[in-house]
Amino acid sequence: MPLSTLAHAVEATLDGDDVDLCGVTLRSQDAGDGDLFAALAGGATHGAKYAGQAVDAGATAIFTDPAGLEVIRADDRLAAVPVLVHPTPRAVLGAVSSRVYGDPSAQMTLIGVTGTSGKTTTSYLAEAALRQAGRVVGLVGTVEVRVDGTVVPTTLTTPEAPDLQRLFAVMRERGVDTVVMEVSSHALALGRVDGSHFAVGGFTNLSQDHLDYHRTMDAYFEAKAKLFQADSPTQAQQAVICVDDEWGTRMAQVVADAGESAATVSTLGSGDWSVTRTVRSDPGSQTVLIATPQGSELEMTVPLPGAYNVANALLAVAMVTAAGVDTEVAIAGLTAVAVPGRLEKVERGQDFLAVVDYAHKPAAVEAVLATLRAQTSGAAAPGRVGVVLGAGGDRDTEKRPLMGAAAARGADLVVITDDNPRSEDPAAIRAAVVAGARGAQTSAEVREIGGRREAIAAAVDWAQPGDIVLVAGKGHETGQEIAGVKHPFDDRVVLGELLDARVSARDDIPLRVLVTDPAAGIDEARRLVRELVTLAADTGVGSAHRLPGTDAAHRTWVIVGEFPAVDDRDENARCLEHDGLGRQIVRLAIDKVISVGDDVRTVRALHQGAVMEGSWGDEAESVRSIDDAIARLRDDPADAPSPGDIALVAGGDLGDALVRYWRDEAGFEVEVLTR
Repeated sequence: MPLSTLAHAVEATLDGDDVDLCGVTLRSQDAGDGDLFAALAGGATHGAKYAGQAVDAGATAIFTDPAGLEVIRADDRLAAVPVLVHPTPRAVLGAVSSRVYGDPSAQMTLIGVTGTSGKTTTSYLAEAALRQAGRVVGLVGTVEVRVDGTVVPTTLTTPEAPDLQRLFAVMRERGVDTVVMEVSSHALALGRVDGSHFAVGGFTNLSQDHLDYHRTMDAYFEAKAKLFQADSPTQAQQAVICVDDEWGTRMAQVVADAGESAATVSTLGSGDWSVTRTVRSDPGSQTVLIATPQGSELEMTVPLPGAYNVANALLAVAMVTAAGVDTEVAIAGLTAVAVPGRLEKVERGQDFLAVVDYAHKPAAVEAVLATLRAQTSGAAAPGRVGVVLGAGGDRDTEKRPLMGAAAARGADLVVITDDNPRSEDPAAIRAAVVAGARGAQTSAEVREIGGRREAIAAAVDWAQPGDIVLVAGKGHETGQEIAGVKHPFDDRVVLGELLDARVSARDDIPLRVLVTDPAAGIDEARRLVRELVTLAADTGVGSAHRLPGTDAAHRTWVIVGEFPAVDDRDENARCLEHDGLGRQIVRLAIDKVISVGDDVRTVRALHQGAVMEGSWGDEAESVRSIDDAIARLRDDPADAPSPGDIALVAGGDLGDALVRYWRDEAGFEVEVLTR
């Protein structure tokens, strides 16, 4: 593009000869032949001071303000370099970049997603839906940039205007026809997305974040609203707004004030797109019935947990539909989504759930913990929830105690550690989060551990079977910034290493089993119950005998079936004895008793005695047969004997069957202590 044509388009002045341009850059060291170097005024220095470096690197011309022109012309080496001068160059940098690269976003369908939380997940869901429809999709987001399948690392939610327009041009050249991008408040406020033509704009929600920059929630909202306002250069042609919070309702009004009609989305009330009911909820996924603007009702399966992910998915479907995709095709595409660092499971064979999530705002922490709490509360034996989190340095300081309070309200264990301290004192950041956690006055245990690896290790050590450990705040990030230095650190990798170590340590110790002789009666079982308790007390196994520093995961078990009659006692007397044994087992604080043979009267009596003696009834279970007992252990390994535990198996052939299962199928090392 001729520099003179560009000058006319943005009402700038050309100082020097006309030249042809083929690119734009803000970084002098990245300038190449035919590039326009944007020399903008910064907080500490003026970019015009680097004009010579840019020209040496190949820049053909310079774009700056009048003050920058003076700096450039004061350098004799730059006397002949063409300079494009504008009073506010940053304000038109997006338009300049778009023009130079041939206005690429106008030749594709551009979908922008803004809001505080859910931008990344919504973008991935929309991308999956578009791919299902056969679109060639580009993705621009926090986690990564994908250009027709090629991943390009990025450090900002939205790149600077020259980088973004160059990216769009590359996408267009590679056959991309639709782009989904996250649009941050900073990008809108600083004009990074100016020059972009949004076909569809989506709004997720608004909660406290970035107040170090925007200062007030109203100012934060106004920045987001630039994607929808009539006088904004980035106004989307179609708006899709989630109205589940008051900010969404206000954003819909912004669209109305612009003389347009927003498609509204709601999971809590009425909207053009709404959720009418939950069809089913499985671990890690949920299916809901949605109502569409056309009056139809469709099932939508979301392969992610949490009510907020239903909102994200419905927003994605509504946006993609606005972009011309059939709604049913869009819904079908959702099942293929995977979002890095968003409730991402880390599985290493451990007996509890471990997840990593990017939640780094109070509302996001609260929502993620509520989702995980709901997941564990639905289990037969509800587990506990532990969270590891911190707060970033050089960012909104007001949210730090709010994050601590949200964590304490939602978790049983809160380990407060360092996130990205950046230039701040890590201890001061932690202190603010700790104050919020302790100020919430909940029953949560609050610990402060500065080293992030050590903090994650503490949570892993704390976890028992059936618990959940959440490592929050950094998600997909692969570095930790401390005192200006970014150190390699990936929560997913570190958590995996610590889980591997725990599982390896578990595998080095046996499951110890006391087994009665198949012909032995109930008296022998009573003796071995006492022997089990003694052994547990000596080794610190079980909730009643746990010693400081021992593994909290190791438990005691009694699994008992039908005993042969070894004397002339009648069935009523035997039932009383079995009832007494069940009560004895619970009184001696055995962690769990499983009765095998619920169609046998004496076994039912033992189970009933344990239930009546227990505090909540969770101490006792009953199954019908040996096969059912093995199926129960197989299907719920988090709530079953494992290496390090001590178990007593009594009654007929039950001992041989369970030892065989543990050794041959579960792969445990089993130490049989007695018959």
